[in-house]
Amino acid sequence: MTKQAEEIARDFHPDQAVEAEIREQAAHELSNEPDAVEIPEELLKCGVVIDKAISYLVEQNLPSELIASALLGGSLGVLARTTDAETMVRMLQTAIDSVRSGELICADAFSDGE
Repeated sequence: MTKQAEEIARDFHPDQAVEAEIREQAAHELSNEPDAVEIPEELLKCGVVIDKAISYLVEQNLPSELIASALLGGSLGVLARTTDAETMVRMLQTAIDSVRSGELICADAFSDGE
C-alpha cells in the first residue's frame, strides 16, 4: 500500500450520522413488509462503511470501473481467506444470475450518465 493510501485508510472514519440514518431507513422499510428478511446489525455496519468509502472514492473522481474492481478484488480476497472455493462459486453464480435477470441493472444510478 502506498503512503498516501495508508494515510487515507488511517484517517477514514465512517460517518455515524450516515450509519444511523441508514439503520433507521432499513428498519422503517422492513417494518412495512411482513415477509421482509431482517438485516443483521453487522451487515448494516459493513454496508455503511463500504458506502462511505465508495462515496469518498467517487469524490476523488476515480473511474467507477476502478472503484468496483478494487472492491470486488478485496471482497474476493476476504472470501478466499475465509471460505471454501465451492461457496465462493455459489456466491459468484448468484451475483451473475442477478445481473442476467436484471436485478442489478439500474439505469439511473449514476447522475453523470455512466
